[in-house]
Amino acid sequence: MRRLALALALLLPALARGAEFDEFQVFDGRIGEPGGVDLNLHLNAGRRGILDGEGAPRNGALFTTEIGYVTAPWHEVAVYLPVAKEFSGDVFGGGVKLRNSFVMPGAADRPLALGFDLELRYQPIRFSATNWGVTLRPIIDLRHGPWQLILNPAVEVPFGRSGPVFAPAVRGVRQVAERVWLGLEDYMDFGRIAHPEAPRGQAHQLFLTTDVRFGETVGLHFGIGHGLTRASDRWAGKIILSFDL
Repeated sequence: MRRLALALALLLPALARGAEFDEFQVFDGRIGEPGGVDLNLHLNAGRRGILDGEGAPRNGALFTTEIGYVTAPWHEVAVYLPVAKEFSGDVFGGGVKLRNSFVMPGAADRPLALGFDLELRYQPIRFSATNWGVTLRPIIDLRHGPWQLILNPAVEVPFGRSGPVFAPAVRGVRQVAERVWLGLEDYMDFGRIAHPEAPRGQAHQLFLTTDVRFGETVGLHFGIGHGLTRASDRWAGKIILSFDL
């Protein structure tokens, strides 16, 4: 894992903006069976991968452990535990995030699935621009044959500083083999809802992704992205390893 992080650090600068893009992840409207446990390991690394108290980038790598538990056919709760490492040698915790996902029961069999995420986060000021914040994330998930389109028109609400930020994400996917999917993802930051950024101040990060399933319990998600505006980073990268326990 250390060699992988260093390789990404040299090749894939990660995005650092006002909306908390510490994990590049689009959420669909489908969850597992009640009682199921998910373990996801996120890795983002780059020359511009960590936020300081003013939202400025630092040099380092970010590793996040996500543990999810399905409590009901319509609800999943997940905790995120990020850890950041500066290339200068400093290691520090990134606080904690708690996500509650509410979805339509039986969504796996529906061509249209709707849901909603409520995510509460606490992160130290060294890591994020505010200690406390909430993400309100609607989920619109459409599937037709080998195609899937997911919309997350999320709103970030930092506590005690500035105002809500509109940070939507969209993901389009096509299944190309029995266990392989190719996709495009776009992560956007339009700035505060009350005072949107001018086009040159908005962030638009486009990713080319691939997903591979190994058996019934292990998955690999890999993405490499390019910024579409001057306010975006030129390159970004991500890896997510998922395990159904």
